Amino acid sequence: MTLSDLLRDVRMSFAPAPQPSFGNLDNATSLALTAAILQAVPFLWMVSILGVDDPHAPRFDPLKPTLRSGRKAQARFMVPAKPSKRAHQYEEMDSSVIWTWQQLAQMLEGLDQAQVNALLEELALAAFGDDLIRVGFHGQSAAVNTDPVANPNGEDVMVGWPALAKAADPEGLRVLRDAVTFSTSGKGDFADLDSMVYALIEKLPEAYRQDPRLVVMVGGELLRAHQKAHLKAGQVRDKTQRMKIADLGFVSHQHMPGTYLAITLAENLQVLTVNHTHRLTAGDIDDLASWGIRYNRAQTYALGEPTAYAAFDAITLVTEE
Repeated sequence: MTLSDLLRDVRMSFAPAPQPSFGNLDNATSLALTAAILQAVPFLWMVSILGVDDPHAPRFDPLKPTLRSGRKAQARFMVPAKPSKRAHQYEEMDSSVIWTWQQLAQMLEGLDQAQVNALLEELALAAFGDDLIRVGFHGQSAAVNTDPVANPNGEDVMVGWPALAKAADPEGLRVLRDAVTFSTSGKGDFADLDSMVYALIEKLPEAYRQDPRLVVMVGGELLRAHQKAHLKAGQVRDKTQRMKIADLGFVSHQHMPGTYLAITLAENLQVLTVNHTHRLTAGDIDDLASWGIRYNRAQTYALGEPTAYAAFDAITLVTEE
């Protein structure tokens, strides 16, 4: 079987066959594609991946945490929900993985059709999901033309979660604007992550401070400095003895900025996609004399409850001599 034959008959596990060119996906296939991306990138299981029918309809915030049950003499005890509404700006999002024919010939040599399908699907979905996380933590704006050279982490692709949190807190009550230094020798504002996180917890509304879903999100540079200074050499941490920060579990990811530190509910981080906009194509790209898999949709990032997010806006890590 030739390379052209293999690529002409590429199928994806989540798409009903035969569907060689894919195109606009129906709801069932769109949901299956989303599930496949989540499976390819485990971190995405933590956040909320949601579909919306009308991009122009405002979304209602979740119910604010407050007492809603009780009684009142000779009347009914009632607490108004008072939901607030927020509009979201959806942007067209293109994702792609493109190979030259020479690269494909080397990659796919000796593989049968099933193996080719599995390999190309695995690579494509991992790339699409990886970018969702990358842009989510780094995005600052949505430029008309993305510049991957000047903005290698998608800073100009779409507004991500930290930028949304900052915009939702103009007074700096939860996203703390004053720059701070982190030095494990005690020469900075903070010497350990525990004290920093305890400071952030105090900035959350009281209803969220004891929420068992609360998690610390920390960049790799900060985490390594903290562990090097405060984790004893040779100390073993198994699944039942995981290190915690300020008595909270923590999450770190390679796409978080190195000195990023925030606390929130993991599911508070949202990716919203407009239903019926998912389009997947696989085939020749004549302008580049290449072949690729491309995924297009209308998408945005959001915070389910902006007040349930606290962070330091600027942390300087002091290098210890």
